[in-house]
Amino acid sequence: MTSTDPSAWPAHRARFLFLRRDVRGADAPLASATKDGVSLRSDLDFSVWNPDSNVSSYKLVEPDDFVIGLRSFQHGISHSTVRGLVSPAYHVLRATSEVEPRFYKYYFRSNLLISQLANITQGIRQGQAIDMEAFQNLRLPLPPLTEQRRIANFLDSETGRIDTVSQRFRRLADLAQERVRAVIDIAFTKYEVEYRVPVSTVCRAIVDCVNKTAPVSAETTPYKMIRTSNIRNGEVDLTDTFSVEKDVFTEWNRRGAPRLGDILFTREAPLGQVGMLRSQERVFLGQRIMLYRANELRIRKELLLFNFLGSHMNRQLRLLGAGSLHEHMRVGDGLKLQVYCPPPDQQDALVSQIQEGRDASIRLSDLAQKQLTLLTERRQALITAAVTGQLDASTASGRNVTEGVSA
Repeated sequence: MTSTDPSAWPAHRARFLFLRRDVRGADAPLASATKDGVSLRSDLDFSVWNPDSNVSSYKLVEPDDFVIGLRSFQHGISHSTVRGLVSPAYHVLRATSEVEPRFYKYYFRSNLLISQLANITQGIRQGQAIDMEAFQNLRLPLPPLTEQRRIANFLDSETGRIDTVSQRFRRLADLAQERVRAVIDIAFTKYEVEYRVPVSTVCRAIVDCVNKTAPVSAETTPYKMIRTSNIRNGEVDLTDTFSVEKDVFTEWNRRGAPRLGDILFTREAPLGQVGMLRSQERVFLGQRIMLYRANELRIRKELLLFNFLGSHMNRQLRLLGAGSLHEHMRVGDGLKLQVYCPPPDQQDALVSQIQEGRDASIRLSDLAQKQLTLLTERRQALITAAVTGQLDASTASGRNVTEGVSA
């Protein structure tokens, strides 16, 4: 057997390959461990809640350190390319001289390692965390340094190729989503301001749920609570809802039970998500969801939905001062919103025009998303195969890493 044969790779406990670091009180910017690695918070395109302005207890992380974060059991251990301060709830690791950090950057994101981390988590749901003692006792492969570098170089090159193609499909998906909204905006441009009316004048009912979260049933029942996370991009997806008991369902639905065709609107961050209820399942509104029931003598329910999906609705929300990521819209503001209400004899044609354009754009977006999923799976499989020795990095060719994907 040669030294490159994976069966000849020795295995060592993680504690002897990665030393825990606990440097506090350093002067550095805040950082976070994400699914893409450790990044400075100022570089993230989303907000990270910091409960305390005093960061003296935060831990220093430096380039080529590794961070075990709160979501590591899902996406693996994060490699750092930055110098920053991370939450004291995180664990910071420094590689020993026997280790090529770039090799373990990939190993720690492999399916093999993620499955091992899933077995050493403690707690439930958001409270899950990696058991550090169990992690330190994990036996990790230690190929020769030359082999570690060869595999890392191979994966740098091949994942870079995949990432380039993924970026193109991600841009295509973004453009398709922009076109979805543009179809609506273009359709409404031919109507003057006199066709804009308060939403309350075209609805039979407007209902808001101001209750706190209902008690969840330990068993699956036919009675479901719609949460804000179920409402996205014009649809209400009921595949991930909470079950409640019948008496809870009956009590909470006294304020106004959702019906088939109702428009549901989230008034908490991310603000302004909207969808039409297309199911006759027995459901009720969760917290901070507003229900708009179209008066179809005035406006078709589909047209009411398209109004909420248009750019003119986003502009109104910003003018109402409800654009902050962590803010929620007041119920009264939900009554002030204005919608376009064209003459009834023009509404059927307008709905058909918008629907046809949206369907074409959504199909394109779905195609791009499917290709992104395929590329993500292929990238992950390539990493796992390379770091476990199933694929010989010294002879492998990257010509086919994107085979089956239409660039």
